[in-house]
Amino acid sequence: MKYLALLLLATPAFADNSIHKMCMEKYNYQGLNNSDLGAIATCVVTEQNKIRFEEEDRLWAFLQKNPHYRYPGVALPNGAQKSLSPNWGKPRVWSNSK
Repeated sequence: MKYLALLLLATPAFADNSIHKMCMEKYNYQGLNNSDLGAIATCVVTEQNKIRFEEEDRLWAFLQKNPHYRYPGVALPNGAQKSLSPNWGKPRVWSNSK
């Protein structure tokens, strides 16, 4: 269990080690045998989720102001849509001749 918690502390998903250091100081990290690694790992995940939720809220607010970015393709204002495919809207001709 201790090694799993240590693995969680060492994940490179967030390169900001200040979160890890803050949580280790908060829970008085004193080495692998004398610390509550589960609490430290929970603290790290909680802080990382706060960052992720703030980013999702920022993106959601942007989409609320710019709804034309919500569909795939080229983002055009006033709900106009244009596909990224150069053949979009052109008649398709299917032929078996070579």
